[in-house]
Amino acid sequence: MVVEAHERVADLLLDLLAVPSVTGDEAAIAAVLADRYAARGERVRRVAESLVVGDPEASRPVVLLVAHTDTVPPTDADRVPRRDGERVVGRGASDMKAGLAVAMDVLEDRAARSGPVELVLVAYAGEEGAHAGNQLGRVLDEVPALRRAALAVVLEPTDLEVHLGCMGTLHAEVAFPGRAAHSARPWQGENALTAAAPLLAALAARPPADLTVDGLPFREVLVPTQAWTANARNVVPDRFTVNLNYRYAPDKSPAEAEDAVRAAVTEAAGTAVELTVSDHAPAGRPARDDAYVAAFTAATGATVGPKQAWTDVGRLSAAGVPALNFGPGLTAQAHQAGEHVPLANLAAGRAALVHALGALPGGRYT
Repeated sequence: MVVEAHERVADLLLDLLAVPSVTGDEAAIAAVLADRYAARGERVRRVAESLVVGDPEASRPVVLLVAHTDTVPPTDADRVPRRDGERVVGRGASDMKAGLAVAMDVLEDRAARSGPVELVLVAYAGEEGAHAGNQLGRVLDEVPALRRAALAVVLEPTDLEVHLGCMGTLHAEVAFPGRAAHSARPWQGENALTAAAPLLAALAARPPADLTVDGLPFREVLVPTQAWTANARNVVPDRFTVNLNYRYAPDKSPAEAEDAVRAAVTEAAGTAVELTVSDHAPAGRPARDDAYVAAFTAATGATVGPKQAWTDVGRLSAAGVPALNFGPGLTAQAHQAGEHVPLANLAAGRAALVHALGALPGGRYT
């Protein structure tokens, strides 16, 4: 019996959702994928809990189908994967096991594999955690042929739009010094918490910055996201730390982004504070003029916009690989309780991906 492609992708997605893979616990899903493709006679290279399936050293143009396998922790509303009417519910349904399922089904399609480009699946761990723990960087280092790919399609949730480039994201901890005292006699100390007031007020009044890069609008923001002290509640704190998250446009280098944060903090709070960059994932250029990016985008006929978030398009761009975001998941469902993806998006995403891959330039790629 012939199974329709959309049913096949939905069943595959449910199988993937049935394997818990919260960040840091991706061994089980890595084993499932490794066994699946070894049984199919594919060339499989495993790097930690990540896999490369296919031949990245092929002489014809190589296109990477890139998807992370990890998810954020489940909620009671999506812990049990299931079909619910015209959608699939489960943790990671939209972000991004739907994209992984579509990529896998296309890779396993002989007709799609016989097109003008060589398809290689990159299924990697650690995307939802800190940048340093993201295993795609290690995969690119240990399988260097991937860096010569003509294009990488990152199947993050995009609502079936093509999202070019990505924002950079920088986390910086700003520590305000003080002098401890009993809270009944605060004049005997210096309150580190209230010392942060000028910076917090400046950030509250700071408007988003709208920038255009390669004809696409990106919106920069610098916002406080966490704050903490280590003192008891009846002690004037001698140290107060605020975490800042800077989401910056792809016109800036990592060094320029760090300089911008330091300048903003110094202007509002002075030089007495300590600033430490704790996590930094660089932005990715849209690469709108690249021949493969342009051909893929045109073939999909999809709406084209900027990625107003960070994805591994940034890491791939830094490695010299033209990359774009295109996936069946819903951006508004990422990390939501009861996470789901429409069945129709699986079918439409698969069809658009196959069509776009077939429209790419072929021949020998150097």
